Amino acid sequence: MTALYANGVMLLDSPEMVLLDKDGTIIDIHHYWTSMIRLRARLVVEQCFRGRTDAIDVEHNLIDAMGVDISSGRMKPEGPVGVKPRPFIVGVTAATVRESGVDMDDARMEAIFAEIDRRTAADLLPLLRLLPGVKDLLDALRARAIAAAVVSTDITSRATSAMQALGIAHYFSAIIGGDAVAHTKPAPDLAHTALASSSCSPSRAAVIGDHPVDIQMGHNARCAANIAVLTGLSDADAFSGLGCTLVDNLTYVTVR
Repeated sequence: MTALYANGVMLLDSPEMVLLDKDGTIIDIHHYWTSMIRLRARLVVEQCFRGRTDAIDVEHNLIDAMGVDISSGRMKPEGPVGVKPRPFIVGVTAATVRESGVDMDDARMEAIFAEIDRRTAADLLPLLRLLPGVKDLLDALRARAIAAAVVSTDITSRATSAMQALGIAHYFSAIIGGDAVAHTKPAPDLAHTALASSSCSPSRAAVIGDHPVDIQMGHNARCAANIAVLTGLSDADAFSGLGCTLVDNLTYVTVR
């Protein structure tokens, strides 16, 4: 008999699929997204605020609006990056530019985001740090023929590129981003799409994520087990009352 354990306690007998969030669960969200956000903000300033005396202030405002705490250099628990879908973040960033006196629509801002995607696509690895326990868990799932899928609010192409750069894309039966579904987390769409890809019942599936929206997605999809990992944006208090199992990192999640 194979079972899924967290903190040494069995959560699910005979699991067939584990759905993992990307940022904060598989990769270090603070390292990846603070780097990406700073690149985006810098390009916005270069294109729209070159020569202005307040350019540095605008850059800091953009970084803050996208979700980095300037004082700590870490991601904010509330996001929006890492929590909300890309179109939302594009809209927030464009609005920040307009508040600084420069005309900007969402289409132009998306083009700036896409340019940063293009510039970093050739070598994503410097932006990526695999979190503790990820590789061991993926090896254990594969050894026991348990499917694994990535379910992320990031766009599918970026999530796929990140997994490829880390050399772990082959572990996943599906890599699904927020652009592939009608409604992203906490709606169940991402989970439903992943489960359907492997014809897996929610009663045989577990969700692992670092943010309450991951756990809410799991509950909304009626997945049997939901595990909150404390390697991302949220502390233990954020998961209070959500009916999930807390682990410090993925070294505490095993199958045997």
